[in-house]
Amino acid sequence: MIIRWPRIQNVLLAICSALLLSMLWSDFCHAPLADGSRYSIKFTDSPQFLIFTFTTMVLGIVTIAYRKARILQIRLCIIEALLLIGYQGWIIVEFFKLKKAYSFSIATIFPMVCIILLLIAIKYIWRDEALDLSGDLTRRYRKRIEKRKAKGKRR
Repeated sequence: MIIRWPRIQNVLLAICSALLLSMLWSDFCHAPLADGSRYSIKFTDSPQFLIFTFTTMVLGIVTIAYRKARILQIRLCIIEALLLIGYQGWIIVEFFKLKKAYSFSIATIFPMVCIILLLIAIKYIWRDEALDLSGDLTRRYRKRIEKRKAKGKRR
């Protein structure tokens, strides 16, 4: 039995989706209270953050499902990267609003990490597509040469 390893771009897309999924249970920021406990704001407390997180996570899963249609997969990665750029920008705006009172968690940089993973995945998806196109061109060229040789033998 041969174990087939997944392509690296699918692994990168899965890591990106897992990071975005983990944001649903992560704290956005927290502040210490006078009694020693801390007050936390989660990503799910804001409907806008919840919608952005859920949408980009689902888009990542859908992108993995289109592994055979590589051009569509590249387009979906670009759309997801653009959404994540907007999401990260929104997080930065909230950071500057709340930075005096709150400490932000590591999960606030997950969209930026996902953008980097998506760009790397796009590179590998394009590499697979280029390899497939070159194979098609080689096969067409060989068929054309074989046809010419067959015509030459008939004469």
